[in-house]
Amino acid sequence: MKFELKHTFDAPVDQVIDAMTDPAFPEFMKANMKLMSDIKSLDRKEDGAKLSWRLRCVPVPMIKKVGPKEVPPEALAFVQESTIDRAAKRINFKNVAEHPKVLKHLENSGSFTFRDVGGRTERVISGELKVTNLPFLLKPLGGIAERIIYSNAESLLNEEAKVFGDFLKSRKPAA
Repeated sequence: MKFELKHTFDAPVDQVIDAMTDPAFPEFMKANMKLMSDIKSLDRKEDGAKLSWRLRCVPVPMIKKVGPKEVPPEALAFVQESTIDRAAKRINFKNVAEHPKVLKHLENSGSFTFRDVGGRTERVISGELKVTNLPFLLKPLGGIAERIIYSNAESLLNEEAKVFGDFLKSRKPAA
């Protein structure tokens, strides 16, 4: 399924992009997000104008059990691989599940784009989330699973936007 989510921040585009790529932001998210049990920076590479980074994210499980089996938070862990193109005002991302069973069936990638809206910044997160490689009889459930997963991801991203807004304010110099 394709998706798109918009957030607006009270700062110019370059300031928003600088904050999104600030190495302190992942730790701020970890300390302030209720829907993430862990966020850890794995690596960060700057090569001239190119910046890429990887974050390991562990969401709080939205489903505690599947039948008699408990769903451990680590089963939902993923690595977000991101690269920024400052000239295009765009961050491309790919979320890669760590658990082999989830990795086999879930694909998620997309981009964050930023544009000026009267001195403020509109951030559009767009991409695709796909449940794949299901056995024939389970294929009809793929679309349902995508909508459930997206619903949880949308809650995470809306919380991230609120936390990011707080982080952005904390970086602004006092007037």
